[in-house]
Amino acid sequence: MLMFGCYRRGDANDPDTYTAAIAAVLAEYPPEVVKAVTDPRTGLPRKVSWLPTVKEVSDACDAEKKTQDSIKLLQARGYVWLDGKWQKPGEAA
Repeated sequence: MLMFGCYRRGDANDPDTYTAAIAAVLAEYPPEVVKAVTDPRTGLPRKVSWLPTVKEVSDACDAEKKTQDSIKLLQARGYVWLDGKWQKPGEAA
């Protein structure tokens, strides 16, 4: 609902169908992906001026999931984010 509240009322032709379609797409992703994509500071409300299409929401979720999966993989390999870059503690930069 946070994402929907960031747009003008009446932008969707059929608001009930639009909301159901977006909810169905978001339900396919982990909560941390949904939070990042719908957050007005980091997600679609900051990036697009109109209601995003179902495809745009899906694409944003796919991209965010890929990013989060990459971060988890780096962390699992012992890397940490330091001074604006990924570093493995104990290794020369």
